[in-house]
Amino acid sequence: MSTKGIYLRNQVTPFVILFIERDGSTYMISMLSDHPDINVVYERFAVMREEGKNAADQLAWATDHFHASLVNRYKAVGFKTKLKDVLDPQGFTQLLHEKNVHIIHMQRQNVIKAIVSRVNARRLHNKTGNWNLYNESDRLPPAVIDLDDFDLMMQHRVAQDGELSAYVNQLKLPKLTVCYEDLLQDRDAVLRQIFDFLHVRWVPVQAKTKKNTGDDLRQVIENYDALRARYVGTRYEAMFDEVLTS
Repeated sequence: MSTKGIYLRNQVTPFVILFIERDGSTYMISMLSDHPDINVVYERFAVMREEGKNAADQLAWATDHFHASLVNRYKAVGFKTKLKDVLDPQGFTQLLHEKNVHIIHMQRQNVIKAIVSRVNARRLHNKTGNWNLYNESDRLPPAVIDLDDFDLMMQHRVAQDGELSAYVNQLKLPKLTVCYEDLLQDRDAVLRQIFDFLHVRWVPVQAKTKKNTGDDLRQVIENYDALRARYVGTRYEAMFDEVLTS
């Protein structure tokens, strides 16, 4: 592991990762946290909501987290959050502008896989208490998908995608869009883009999480044919057959 540096206040880049669940944000943030020059926190806003904290508490925490001293151990400081966990969107937007926060917008182009991953994450959480796979022994067998529930999750996911994209675009702050599919296919190339965006040096990093849902949906959905048949003739049909990794 490379040693840490010392950075002046004007050298520190504040950033926020905005995402929807099952976009690969935990996989990515586990790699960023392995970088000696990056201080990144998981979903602190969500935790604060669960603890009964209010909007002022969230903004106070974020302000403190972004505060850079005259001399700092980290060159990039950030956290990740879903929009639904931001209790004061207007105040949050104001803070992002005040700090000139860099925005990493996580996306997942394959909506079908995002929803299947959501189903599997809930199954994994019921079994282990974790939303992400850390031990291969916890990997689950294929799932039977409820077709009507899947339709509802699809509608909700599409709406969330549109809401997040609209919010990110109206911020007009430095932005980097990171697609989960690109991260799977060429991890180091995407990481180089992220490190350049955050103005940190390149160092090799490792992820702590494993891919919970296999990329070939035929192997992870027990009623694959029935689910796929429901979307024949739509723009989602090809997403069922996409296989990017082994």
